[in-house]
Amino acid sequence: MDYMYFNGFTPRIIEVANRNKQVWEQLNGGIDRERTGLHSLAYVYGGEGSLSFAGQEQLLVQGDLFQIWPGEMMSLRSSPADPLHFYSFQFQHGLVQWDGGSISCREQPGPLPLQLGNAGAARKAVESVFREAYELWSEKNNGYEWHVKLQLLHAIQLLNRLGRSSAETAGAASVVHNAIQLMKTSFKEALTRDQMADSVALSPGYFSVLFKAHTGHSPIQYLTKIRIDQAKLLLRNTTLAISQVAEESGFPDSFYFSRLFQKETGMSPRDYRKS
Repeated sequence: MDYMYFNGFTPRIIEVANRNKQVWEQLNGGIDRERTGLHSLAYVYGGEGSLSFAGQEQLLVQGDLFQIWPGEMMSLRSSPADPLHFYSFQFQHGLVQWDGGSISCREQPGPLPLQLGNAGAARKAVESVFREAYELWSEKNNGYEWHVKLQLLHAIQLLNRLGRSSAETAGAASVVHNAIQLMKTSFKEALTRDQMADSVALSPGYFSVLFKAHTGHSPIQYLTKIRIDQAKLLLRNTTLAISQVAEESGFPDSFYFSRLFQKETGMSPRDYRKS
């Protein structure tokens, strides 16, 4: 999963739709757009149809998942004999990023980084998430927008698990997990990328590419996050001097630690302790 991307993922739900036989009768069996304006993440729970989007043709059957993003030509068709039924989240979204104490947000026009196909044996679980989101949206009870946003995040989490089910991906995830365990137990040591790669029997270059693909961070960036989190814990729960906190967190240079801590949190270690 692209955790770097989804850590900043901030959606604004526009609608949760249910396209069924009645809707297709009103739409004369199809939807055409010269240029799409919203993101959609959809699950087909019955019937048949077809989607022409972004230069690709896709047949749609029960269990299929698909997404649409802004700025593309689209043609969606339902089978007259077996009308297409699907739920869809329709939304806008941006990526929020923190740089120390500053925040920025940029709108994302392209697709979500998800591998979509057919839900297969997970159909019931996937359909349940989409159906509940539609029901929450339709009922309009207090807080419904927040709860639907949580359902969208739940759907993304579930679809990510489906997308990484191959043996190759599972093996790569195991390598990354083992490297992270090493970081968590040895963060006080002067770990290098080469040492971490050697611990999982990979070349340093391939290890870096694999690690970033699964976490969104380089190995050294991830190790730094673990060290900074340890420093936060010590600053909050001990009276250790800043230099001791740095050393106990894996930073032999307390001046470098203070600069890095300020960059990551927007506060000096001393101000963080007081906050």
